[in-house]
Amino acid sequence: MLKVKNLTKKFGELEAVSNVSFEVKERECLGIIGPNGAGKTTLFNVISGFMKPTSGRVEFLGMNITGKKPHELVRLGLTRTFQIIRVFKNMTVLENFLAITEREEEFIKEMGLWGKRDYLAKDLPQGDLRRLNIGMGLATNPKMLLLDEPFSGLSPKEGAELGAVIKRLKEKGMTMIIIEHKLKELFDHVERVLVLNYGRLLCEGAPEEVVNDAKVVEAYLGVGYEGA
Repeated sequence: MLKVKNLTKKFGELEAVSNVSFEVKERECLGIIGPNGAGKTTLFNVISGFMKPTSGRVEFLGMNITGKKPHELVRLGLTRTFQIIRVFKNMTVLENFLAITEREEEFIKEMGLWGKRDYLAKDLPQGDLRRLNIGMGLATNPKMLLLDEPFSGLSPKEGAELGAVIKRLKEKGMTMIIIEHKLKELFDHVERVLVLNYGRLLCEGAPEEVVNDAKVVEAYLGVGYEGA
């Protein structure tokens, strides 16, 4: 479904992403991990059209989408969320969905927010805000969903509620790529993990393979696994 080929993004002399290549199959849930500054969000920004690559190519559903704008990619079915939640904070949950879809009831219930549909978004706790944000992404009818640190800032209870949402999306066949620092939560959902370090692809494999890779332990897991 998605092919990333030799992708590089430079900021001056700094290579934030350096010659990264990988593929994502339909219905797969892929995780991307790495230390702060590894290039994870920059990679998402390039794939989703918020930045243009310095070199390399991105293909989605067999089409070359390199350099296309975000709204063009959303129409093609490639939607992303951000670590910093983006919703209409002075509008209600219902109004947020109405701004995107006529199937608002379906998505509000899917996110477990029906009882709070008349709450202003700014009055919601972090977990509800995160689910609202993801629900608005789903309301664009994506074929692939890119989630940037969805568990960030969530309590264990909120994380479990979001985990249940991600599990339902997987059961429905949604293809997803998830960047996450909270590895225990991430590994509950992904079949395969890419590890970035200093913009380069360090290794990839199943979660249990990655956690036992000496290069990964040295670069990341030895420092951040228990509480990342």
